[in-house]
Amino acid sequence: MKIVQTFWSGGKNILEESYGWFSPLHHIQGWVLSSNLLRKLYSEVELYTDEAGNDLLINKLKLPYTKVHVVLDKLNTYNSNLWALPKIYTYSLQEKPFIHIDGDVFIWQKFNKELLSSEFITQNMESATEYYKKIWDELESNLSYFPQEIIQDRKKDTDIKAFNAGIFGGNNIDFIKEYTKKAFDFVDKNLLSLEKINITNFNIFFEQYLFYCMTKNKKIGCFFDEVFEDNGYKGFGNFEDVPKVKTYLHLLGTYKRNAKICSKMSRQL
Repeated sequence: MKIVQTFWSGGKNILEESYGWFSPLHHIQGWVLSSNLLRKLYSEVELYTDEAGNDLLINKLKLPYTKVHVVLDKLNTYNSNLWALPKIYTYSLQEKPFIHIDGDVFIWQKFNKELLSSEFITQNMESATEYYKKIWDELESNLSYFPQEIIQDRKKDTDIKAFNAGIFGGNNIDFIKEYTKKAFDFVDKNLLSLEKINITNFNIFFEQYLFYCMTKNKKIGCFFDEVFEDNGYKGFGNFEDVPKVKTYLHLLGTYKRNAKICSKMSRQL
């Protein structure tokens, strides 16, 4: 199965912008480590990026991708805080089964055959805490358009759930393309309302929550069977445990902003 990654500079200076990491240096080191670990395991690893990403990651750092697609500059008209949008665009371009791996995910072992054969692949299911609920209240009050799948889910007044997209993909390409179109519609039809909301938080809903709502009657292949609360991830930055105890790390949320964890990552690199 093809492995793909997405790097979008968002029009920012990559050497000066930290992109949610502890520092710009650790952000770049994360990409070097993630891509090299993937190439040690897989013969086909492709990068989707923009001109700035291509210049740094490929021309200068010579990262070992087997193919590079410089296609993301067309998204530069979007707000740079919509960091999930270029990932979704990458999903939309796939014509055969794939797994997309975030640049803050690190693996030391191949994914098992059962996961790779799944119709849909994600990292795990998330269940909402008050954090998600507060985000939803803000979106509901300020956005003018919601996909029908989300409207129907909220009418049931159930707890908000989502699928973490640290890894994402699968074998049902037609459905994934339908999902990506609806995700872009969700963003495009609310462009005039974005100034009213926390745009960073919106990413969770047009990427992870929308996918959950669209696949409620489908079987999802999850790397972790455990359902995590959105703030309940533990041990996802334990570089001291790899590769004997852990073979998968994901520096999601505050993990990539933690100085000690970033130092451990640097030593691992």
